[in-house]
Amino acid sequence: MNINKKEQGVIWIKGFSASGKTTVARKVEHLLRMQECNVISLDGDDLRSIFGNEWGYDKSSRSELAHVYFRLCSHLSSQGYIVVISAVAMFDFLEKWVIENIDNSLQVFLNVPIEERKSRDAKTKKIYINKEVNDHDYDIPKLSDLVVDNFGGVTPANVAEQIVSKFNQLETGVADRSRASHWKNYYSKDTAPVYPSSFAEHVINQLKPRSHILEIGCGNGRDAAFFSSNEHYVDAIDRSETAIELCKQKYSNTNLNYNAGEISQLDEICNKNYDVIYSRFVIHAMPLQEELILLQKAFKVLNEGGFIFIECRSINDPLSRKGEVISPTERLFGHYRRFIIPEELHDRLIDNGYEIISMTETSGLSVHDEDDPVLIRVIASKKVKM
Repeated sequence: MNINKKEQGVIWIKGFSASGKTTVARKVEHLLRMQECNVISLDGDDLRSIFGNEWGYDKSSRSELAHVYFRLCSHLSSQGYIVVISAVAMFDFLEKWVIENIDNSLQVFLNVPIEERKSRDAKTKKIYINKEVNDHDYDIPKLSDLVVDNFGGVTPANVAEQIVSKFNQLETGVADRSRASHWKNYYSKDTAPVYPSSFAEHVINQLKPRSHILEIGCGNGRDAAFFSSNEHYVDAIDRSETAIELCKQKYSNTNLNYNAGEISQLDEICNKNYDVIYSRFVIHAMPLQEELILLQKAFKVLNEGGFIFIECRSINDPLSRKGEVISPTERLFGHYRRFIIPEELHDRLIDNGYEIISMTETSGLSVHDEDDPVLIRVIASKKVKM
């Protein structure tokens, strides 16, 4: 019974106290296990206790603790689990954070009138007996994927079936991790360096004359322009429309071809083959699912005997221990980064048909101001068929 089975995701069952979150969550967990899913169930009250009651009950403390809950959910989900969490945690910023940072997230609001909640509470936790209802401590949900009336003739089993059905119908996708807004703001400022990167200077000496190059993730276009100035034929693509508009303005007098689009659109945007695929500081700026698409699409448009050049941040880079944890390899520090494990990148290249020519991991390759990242540099080729 595993039709439309998803390998990972987060189902957030939210609602005010005594709305039936825990009961519904248990039934959702049961239904998912019946579908042979790997499920982890979390409850807000249990988590507060597990964390040693370090947070208070004022709005600021509740907000901070709720953020911790969902960083944990993201971390667990990224390792191949569906996390079902029942928690009030209703804050506007957190709803957006979950949408932006967790793949396959489903937010469910259990709507129950206050009088019904008071009646239930009097028979269970008795929270409302000696104090006021604390609804004002939270934000009314605005971004729920599903709103369900959990009272009257509706049973928890009915609600759970609706939730699991909705989750199974989700279109599997990759959360944006706030990348679109970050890179739009970054390139709007036009403060990125315009001189060629050290990686481009390293690669240029290894190219055959007049090579046809595709740069994936061209940013402000500085490396593409450098290759073009050395008499190579260059197409470039970036997911940021702001970056591409900047490139077109800066290099309007060249024969460079700049294109805005997602990596999944590569076949449509660049409908030809290349001698070289060049990608600097790109795969660590995208989730793993997008990297896999990049490697597959690049292999398809690469000529036999052609080369792919990759530079990215390693898991051993100092930044990999800073900022908000999204998963074991993903962080938010200023903006989103996924730090690459060299052995795993090596295997993914091999699995996609590439032959590794060289692979190094070291610092000192791209020092900028006080930043001296630990980088991975890869040269791989598309084997010539015999």
